[in-house]
Amino acid sequence: MNAGFLVRPRLIGMVVVMLCLLGVASYLTMARQEDPSFPYRSGMITVIYPGAIAESVERLVLEPLSDELSQVEEIEHFMATARSGVALVTIHLEDEIYDTDSAWDRVRQAMERARLEFPAGVGQVALDDRLIDIPAIILAVRGDASLVRLSEEAERLKRELADLPGLSRVELSGDVDEQITIAIQDAELQRLGISPGYLAQLLAQRNQVIPGGFVEAGGKRLGILPNSEFASLDALRATQIPLPDGASVPLAAIAEIWRGPQEPMQPRAWFDGEQAVLVELTAQRGQVDAISFGSAVRERLNLVRADFEPLHIDEMFFQPDQVKERLDGLEANLIGSVAIIVAVVLLGMGWRMGVLVAAMLPLVALISLGIYDLGGGILHQIAVIGMVISLGILIDNAIVMVENIQDRLNRGETSRDAVRNGIHELAGPLGASTATTLAAFTPMLLSKGGTADFTRGIPVMIMLTLIVSYLLAISVAPLLAGRFLKPARPGRGDRMEALGSRLARLTTRAPRRVIAFGAVVLLASLALTPLMKLQFFPNADRPLVVVELYMPEGTDQQRTETVAADLEQRLRQRPDVLSVHRFVGSAGPSFYYNLMRAPEAPNRARLVVTTSQLADTTGVIHWVRHHVAETMPELDVVASTLGQGPPRAAPVEVRLYHHDDRQRIAAAEHVFTLIKQSEGAVDVRHDIDLGVPVLKVEVDDALAQRHGVTRADVARTLFTQSLGFTAEQYRQELDPIPLVLRSREGTQQSVERLMSAQVFNEAGQGVPLTAVARIDADWQPASIRQRDGARMYTVTAGLEDGYSFSQVLDQLQTRLETNPLPAGTRLELGGDSEGSGDANRALFTTAPVGILLLLFFLLLQFNSFRRVGIILLTVPLASVGVFPGLVLSGSPFGFQSVLGIIALVGIVVNNAIVLIDVVDQRLGEGLSIGDAVAEAVTRRTRPILLTTATTIAGLLPLAFSASTLWPPMAWAIISGLLASTVLTLLVVPAVCRLTLASDAQAARPTAAQPV
Repeated sequence: MNAGFLVRPRLIGMVVVMLCLLGVASYLTMARQEDPSFPYRSGMITVIYPGAIAESVERLVLEPLSDELSQVEEIEHFMATARSGVALVTIHLEDEIYDTDSAWDRVRQAMERARLEFPAGVGQVALDDRLIDIPAIILAVRGDASLVRLSEEAERLKRELADLPGLSRVELSGDVDEQITIAIQDAELQRLGISPGYLAQLLAQRNQVIPGGFVEAGGKRLGILPNSEFASLDALRATQIPLPDGASVPLAAIAEIWRGPQEPMQPRAWFDGEQAVLVELTAQRGQVDAISFGSAVRERLNLVRADFEPLHIDEMFFQPDQVKERLDGLEANLIGSVAIIVAVVLLGMGWRMGVLVAAMLPLVALISLGIYDLGGGILHQIAVIGMVISLGILIDNAIVMVENIQDRLNRGETSRDAVRNGIHELAGPLGASTATTLAAFTPMLLSKGGTADFTRGIPVMIMLTLIVSYLLAISVAPLLAGRFLKPARPGRGDRMEALGSRLARLTTRAPRRVIAFGAVVLLASLALTPLMKLQFFPNADRPLVVVELYMPEGTDQQRTETVAADLEQRLRQRPDVLSVHRFVGSAGPSFYYNLMRAPEAPNRARLVVTTSQLADTTGVIHWVRHHVAETMPELDVVASTLGQGPPRAAPVEVRLYHHDDRQRIAAAEHVFTLIKQSEGAVDVRHDIDLGVPVLKVEVDDALAQRHGVTRADVARTLFTQSLGFTAEQYRQELDPIPLVLRSREGTQQSVERLMSAQVFNEAGQGVPLTAVARIDADWQPASIRQRDGARMYTVTAGLEDGYSFSQVLDQLQTRLETNPLPAGTRLELGGDSEGSGDANRALFTTAPVGILLLLFFLLLQFNSFRRVGIILLTVPLASVGVFPGLVLSGSPFGFQSVLGIIALVGIVVNNAIVLIDVVDQRLGEGLSIGDAVAEAVTRRTRPILLTTATTIAGLLPLAFSASTLWPPMAWAIISGLLASTVLTLLVVPAVCRLTLASDAQAARPTAAQPV
């Protein structure tokens, strides 16, 4: 390599200093968040069909909608649920899609085509394509018994916070909309000869927004304000209703009118036992610092809090604090890793070489951070972990370069010659070793999907730091080495060289025994693989327990609220519980990235329990399961801590399909029973719908015609008696309030009262419902679930501590072999099995690119298939320590361990490259193969061992951290590196001794002779 740039040290120094200052500025100003953001690949369609039963919703709404959605190529799959009055469709786009806006546009076009086939009664059709957005801050407004007032004050707080910098949107949850109920009396209407339809038409005519224009008088414009709408509730009560006989009565004489919460009941929330309305603040994606955003919110709250007294505004969930705590902990690990690495380098290389090598750490880190920020990178735990992993690897190049220059100085070369010759000798090998490490991480960089999106910060940061470290190793490190290094004193012993000499003698004297020893160790390591536990991603390390409550389908929200409140009260009596937040009618806000947003459902509730410490969560979870099993048999409960990685419904998920409903139910019950019997499976539940009782109204058309009514009249009467219909809107408030015409009791009326309802004909005459219709009890599905248009049932389960999803699924598969499913049943696996499979397939899809690059750089450097084969031999050697390390440390084998193995492969390949490079150089000088291998081992023992020691030292704080996410990866690298380093220094030289002997027959000018 041309080292002419060495005559411009000032220019190099200025560039490095400026880039370091850029890194400092980036660290102080760049955006921070706890976890990476995912692309908007998930969305939910909500279709409101008031009063329709589940089967009607499926037939009239889901079928045309599913037909249209199946034609959208960007959709990977969609899940649909039909309930009484609503259809919910959750859509997941293909993993390869990153430009999601255009895909959601096609989904909206499909919705519009399907809408043309919907029946006339279908109301709202909405798409939420920001389903994975989570609020950064959730505030609770409490302190008043009136939920209406809390909602009004929460709306006012929402407006106070709407102009915060970096805010994406503000939403309310747990609030109530209002309605003005006009409770009509059938007896009075029949006596006066008017019908509900006539009354609704009259109210609509008298409540229109019609401008009156203006007139000009005296050069001024005078606006005309006609009373074309109701200005107050008193005006509504006093409005006169004309009667058929020409008289009129006020509306208050035939109906009770009041203003109150909308019915049926909307989802509600409780902050630590007190009813509250939540204000959810979502920050903008991209360059928004979550910590600064949280400070701005608190500053604004301090200004406005006095205006809301005596109400209280509390922080229910405050993600910026979690971001700061997470990043502070990881930065402490980073600093600890740097300190340990510096100590190892100083101890292994001496203070002079050690200081030069250690100086590369802050330089590389700051420059890499500055470039990462310029590229739009966000500082989150994945990026910091990538830097922690790279710490030990990035100084490998500097160690080799500085050690080489010191060796040349010891042999009598001048500083200038030592620097120039060192760069000339090592620029190629170090470039090849760096390139091969980059190639090892390329599949991670190119793979797509939720798991790849979550972990992509690791390859980005590692690859960036490695490139910077290589550039500094062939520029800054040689300049500093030439200026500050001095020749060592003659005759001084070197323990590293002595160790290298002993290893060299061992490999050259008995190479076959060494290779046999390596093969035995490899086979023994592989024999431990059955003892490993598989786990996709571990649970989070927050002291929170999320308790999901599922009442039977068709349960009223009031009943769900009572059950949830009882369980909450029992939990509060535990000394290890600090607080309990309750959400009823929905799963509440998604305050954590891994929580899946669930649609509203009256039979659904969630409790979020904060414990004193993380260790207490296990006791709370076990108590909840035991208490519910003994005292609440109608309740299904799922209790767990927060998860990690891409969201999923449950660790174990089995989907069952069959065209026959009975066979599908039998299959789901069979799988449910088998999983329930499986060791390690907890919170096992299924979504089999046992149905709900309904009242079936059969209209006799002949009788109806005789009385002048139709089926539509009967249906409208029933709807008016129960839910009621919106006649008009009251527009004197900030938001319009519906005027709902219904019976006084509404949905709370008795069956007897409903059966005595009057059906009005066009003449205003009331006909008893029982005179034209027969009412029978029936049984109908409460909900119908589909996946990609096909009906299915799902069986899910959690995992007991110490068990993996593979263990439960293996037991299920074994039992299914002896007790098979009904013929024609199709079984699919979801959960962690599907997620890990997708993640592995994404890696394997891009793995050929990484392998191709790896082979390209190796052949470019060595131009020898034989040498490339020797280098690739280190890959299986890397696995020798991984499996025993994971088994002994109790760490599961999951995606994080796979990341560790990928990093490990890059390191051990580097060790083999620098080792074989010295062998080739000495063969080119005419040495025998034994002498060449011996000198290579002697000279490369120090840098290889130092690289191993620094990498392990850098990962030790991570391995012993309290985090549940990163120790498996750290232990995979540490244990694998310990074993593979020893084997690389033994097996690779031994293989070289046997396979490269023929190359020693002739002197070669370079190490690039093809073989």
